[in-house]
Amino acid sequence: MYRVGAYGRVSTGRKEQDSSLENQQLMFNQFVNSKGWELAELYIDRKTGTKGKRPELLRLLEDIKNKRIDVVIVKDLSRLARNGELSYKIANLSKEKGVHIISLDGMVNTMENNVDMLGILAWMYEKESENQSRRIKSSKKARAIKGKYQGSVPPYGYRLEDGTLYIREDETPSIVRRIYKEYLEGTGVDTIAKNLTLENVATPAQIINKRNAGLVWGGSTIKVILENPHYVGNLVQGRTETISVVSTGRKTRSKEELTIVRSTHEAIILKADFDAVQAEMIRRKKNITAPKLHLFTNVTFCADCGRGMWYRAGRKGYICGTYGRYGKSKCSSHSIKEEKLTAALVNDFEMFLEVLNIDLLFKKFESKFETALNNSIKEIEKVKSKIEVLNNRKVKYIQMLADGQMDVDTFTFVKGQNEEEIIKLSEQLKGFEESSADKNYSNIEKIKEEFLEFLFSEEAFVEVIHRFISRIEIEEDGTAKVFYSFQEPQKMNIA
Repeated sequence: MYRVGAYGRVSTGRKEQDSSLENQQLMFNQFVNSKGWELAELYIDRKTGTKGKRPELLRLLEDIKNKRIDVVIVKDLSRLARNGELSYKIANLSKEKGVHIISLDGMVNTMENNVDMLGILAWMYEKESENQSRRIKSSKKARAIKGKYQGSVPPYGYRLEDGTLYIREDETPSIVRRIYKEYLEGTGVDTIAKNLTLENVATPAQIINKRNAGLVWGGSTIKVILENPHYVGNLVQGRTETISVVSTGRKTRSKEELTIVRSTHEAIILKADFDAVQAEMIRRKKNITAPKLHLFTNVTFCADCGRGMWYRAGRKGYICGTYGRYGKSKCSSHSIKEEKLTAALVNDFEMFLEVLNIDLLFKKFESKFETALNNSIKEIEKVKSKIEVLNNRKVKYIQMLADGQMDVDTFTFVKGQNEEEIIKLSEQLKGFEESSADKNYSNIEKIKEEFLEFLFSEEAFVEVIHRFISRIEIEEDGTAKVFYSFQEPQKMNIA
């Protein structure tokens, strides 16, 4: 009896999509029952498209990899994958693990060797997604040209009504004006943020009633407000766009590509003040000196508030970042000397080395070395086998074209897909062969010598901190709690 994994997907999280999911599940149950198989797992994703971020699909791939299911069924291929790369990834993994794929619309069924349409369907779905994306962008641009705000969240100081921005009737517009005024007077973004936090001014997240809204203003939030051209009464939209329908990345568009509509709403900031702020930001950016990183930067944290510790040259050590920015009203200093923390960790490291069985360590290393070599050889043979299959498939496509079983357009498409896959696999093969050439026993003795030399060097201490210590928490009395990645946290009383 086959163990079946059924994958369902809807593209939004709206309530009305529940009926679509119910229909998909009904189809799955009817199909499985008609075959006398077992519905072992049901995978359902919501609010998904071409860009991934599908937790249930990832779970499905993991179950295929671990051979927990024998057959994957979907309503149609578009539910499973709407781009060529993902389609072939799923298909290749399934083939490697002996797991069949069946679409209930009859277009794909690997049990019946019906797989030729897979690449073409994936390409068609991806093109349709691209067309839909273009239609949405065109619609948004048309609304933007009419002076309609496209975002769902208005800038701080404004409210949104029927696509138009209106100045809020609370303190937020005054806060925006204050931010611009203080910046032009020479105050930095972090100091402005600090003062607003100490005065308990509501943050942008609090104003829109965002769940788990933070109470602390950040310098980055101040910068966003200072750079937002909407405050002068103009709509400047389309500043970024997605790279493609299969990518979550975004790119900044040029000034020529922006949609700018002037005087669409009441301004909070004068144009002259806005321009002066932009010029001042450029000037300050040129004069910024990069902060000096210290030994325990990004490793030490305040045990009470959780913020990273800041190095202070005058103290020759670290203090709580919250205390450093907001003072004792928010947290205490939790200060610790760098020299004393270093000495305590060095002592810990030396104790680890005393109990370390070097001979046993190298035996394990040699075993892993041999396993890695064998795995490389297996991977090389596996990739060679895939290349051979693809070369045979290329011959098959030519024969199908000659026999009239495939038209020229389809042949050109599948041939191109096939050759792209061969190129990718050839590159993988080259990498595996180069890696395998380096994995030989003549290198083991040299590696042993280099390892021992490094293990007892001063630089090893820095390496230990960044490799084996995940976190150091400093308590109010200066006690350090060290979280090693390989054992329970250790407390150090540093006098």
